[in-house]
Amino acid sequence: MDLKEAITIAKKEVTNPQAKAYLNAIPEAIEEYGSHGFNVQLLYVLANLQTWRGDNARNAKIAMKAYLKSKKMI
Repeated sequence: MDLKEAITIAKKEVTNPQAKAYLNAIPEAIEEYGSHGFNVQLLYVLANLQTWRGDNARNAKIAMKAYLKSKKMI
């Protein structure tokens, strides 16, 4: 799963209101702060996905973590 697909799936399946808010704010973070804003926003998203379970959740979290690791954010 690539990062774009992970974010799309998360937007559809996640029920946590904080995680949804952070997911929906990604475009604004990019507009305001560029790639660094996206990276930080993704950290907030991950922090609020603790209760999201299942195969899609696992694969999406792996994709998000791999991306952030490649950017040396985690």
